[in-house]
Amino acid sequence: MDNVNVIDPNFSINNTFRYHISLQLMLKGFSFCIIDTISHKYIALKHYKFERISSYSSCLKKIQEIFNNDELLNNNFKSVKLIFASQRETLVPLPLFKNKNIKEYFYFNQSEEKNETILNNNLKNSDAVNVFSIPTKFIDFFKEKFDNITFYHQSSPFIENALIENKNQKFEHKVYVYNYESFFDIIVITQQKLLFYNSFKYQNENDFVYYLMNVFEQLKLNTSQTPVFLMGYINKTSACYNSINKFITNIYFKKANSSLNCSYVFNQLPEHYFLNMLNLYQCE
Repeated sequence: MDNVNVIDPNFSINNTFRYHISLQLMLKGFSFCIIDTISHKYIALKHYKFERISSYSSCLKKIQEIFNNDELLNNNFKSVKLIFASQRETLVPLPLFKNKNIKEYFYFNQSEEKNETILNNNLKNSDAVNVFSIPTKFIDFFKEKFDNITFYHQSSPFIENALIENKNQKFEHKVYVYNYESFFDIIVITQQKLLFYNSFKYQNENDFVYYLMNVFEQLKLNTSQTPVFLMGYINKTSACYNSINKFITNIYFKKANSSLNCSYVFNQLPEHYFLNMLNLYQCE
């Protein structure tokens, strides 16, 4: 995905005290969007694509460079939330969760790595706790920049917003896929409940379609009836889209929730590209 820079003409550095900023970080790039909490309108969004970044050390250097050069980031905001996108997380049923056992939950499914901090998000709509890790050097850096920051795993707003959106709807199954270019998250909802969540790393469109179709097979989902909603970095010219389109009948690019109010400058962006980050402001 290419670099993105859209800013409403009414954006003012002098008003950042009433602005909320949501950030998203992954090895493939860094993004942020800003909402005016008075008008409840998104007024800025930027995305920096990272080329040939393969380590968190190199990623941190790139982030430091961005903060040194982007005046929008060096302000005091009313509130700050950050999504850290990775595959290092695990869902724990809320009735079983005890904070003192958080490392045991996490390392039961994940390999232990040095210099990482384990955090959690409470997913009240799915009655679960999302336990995840972020390299400590990123936490230290962002806490130095924003003393009021809250950290999230990318699956937290993804799961919560899908459940909230379908709270009063009746349907058999819905599938949501969020693509991050080197991996994708997938959730399946049935009867307003979370039936399935997982994350799959892929190298090409064959991997992408294999993992998706395997979910359909394991859950016995009907490929001609079950709708699939795509989000993230994917479009109709993508090889991944063309591959799954051969097997699944009802594929849609997810539209923004009607509660999201965006400046007209956002019209130049496919609305499904940054939905997770845009939805983060409403995430508890």
